[in-house]
Amino acid sequence: MMADENEENDKQFDEVGDRKSNDLDEDFLTLGDVDDESDEDEAKGETEEENQNVNRTGDLPPWMTQYVDYRRTNHLVALHNEIVGFCRLMEPHDEETKERKQLVDRFSDLVMSTFDRCKVQVFGSQATGLCLPTSDIDISIQLSDEDTPKAEGGDGTEKDEKERLEITKEQEINDMKNWDKPSGSPLHRLAEALRENWMSELSYLDVIENTRVPLVKFTHGPTNISVDVCFNQQTGPQAAKLMHQYMDALPPLRSLTFVLKYFMASRGLNQPYTGGVGSFMLQMMIVSFLQHRERFAYNTRSPSLYNLGALLVEFLELYSMDFNYVTTGLSVRFDGFYFPKGASDRKNDFWQPQRPFSLAMENPLEISADVGNPSFRISVVQRSFEVAFKVLLSHVTVPVIPAVSILASILPPTEEMRKRAGAKTRSKPIEERPRKRQRH
Repeated sequence: MMADENEENDKQFDEVGDRKSNDLDEDFLTLGDVDDESDEDEAKGETEEENQNVNRTGDLPPWMTQYVDYRRTNHLVALHNEIVGFCRLMEPHDEETKERKQLVDRFSDLVMSTFDRCKVQVFGSQATGLCLPTSDIDISIQLSDEDTPKAEGGDGTEKDEKERLEITKEQEINDMKNWDKPSGSPLHRLAEALRENWMSELSYLDVIENTRVPLVKFTHGPTNISVDVCFNQQTGPQAAKLMHQYMDALPPLRSLTFVLKYFMASRGLNQPYTGGVGSFMLQMMIVSFLQHRERFAYNTRSPSLYNLGALLVEFLELYSMDFNYVTTGLSVRFDGFYFPKGASDRKNDFWQPQRPFSLAMENPLEISADVGNPSFRISVVQRSFEVAFKVLLSHVTVPVIPAVSILASILPPTEEMRKRAGAKTRSKPIEERPRKRQRH
């Protein structure tokens, strides 16, 4: 059983590695300038006159290798090229993928020794290849009937539920006092196994039970990788398979996810339990946007838009200025549609009287579940989108506000990015390294 699970995880990591670079290179090549310059014109690009016309205060962000002459390049094309460079910079290195795989394999061995018969599945951004360097690893443990605790007594009444919660609280107190003693809860059994076997390697460990999906969260100190573990959750692995299908059908999804995930993380708006927007919900928002965008292109007989800069601006415009959060819900089923939150068949599941501004997002794997329910800070997310939209708009429309980097106006570069860019450059053969000036 242990060997089979390791082979399955190997296959998942290999599939992600095969996808990560090929999809980006084939689907979104860097676009060239709008005119054909001669060598003499390229040399003039370094003159003092160009420096006066383009604001070059500060260094280039790590995802750019050369300055852009915005007089001869469309600003949306330049933004597209920056997004492509950003995705290539932030996608996992081969060493990072190997490091994460080794951690999953070690953790799988620990789980197998803790529970008699179980199945360990990686899901989320780690399974889809949409993970940032700081992304958590999401793991679901499917337990056998023998390891799954059964309810004792009670008939499901409100009184029984209250008694169960009181027992749970009492058990939590006992577990905190006697963490080294056996516990019947799978969450606490796993936490105890981690304390016993990995104590010297953990920088953080917590059991979070007061959520819709209880978790064991821990951070592996030597690698600084965080892991979220849940039990008997089938929707996580199913969501990863669904996301692969959407990425195949909607090529811009991958690149927009990288940019917007970092956008949310840099503002502390990426955790559902703190009221932010989680990865799955954000990806569903992007899928819904692209579905409606493709439908519009088809109905107007216009070509599909694959300029990532234009798509990013339109996404921010939709969810900051145009979408009605109070009356409208989203679904990605049947190629995407909107629905009224107050409809008789939707109101109980998607209308929140105490939070009418919430984003109602139907879970395609469980249509009565609202993915947006935990995101109580959606108004802050909406305002962040609005600010970013207006900032980008000022750099891509006339009159243009000059900038060294358009994308850096909403995505702050970090020292870690610069180290990452240096590591990637050093790992490339000399002939593949970027030149000072390139012709298109």
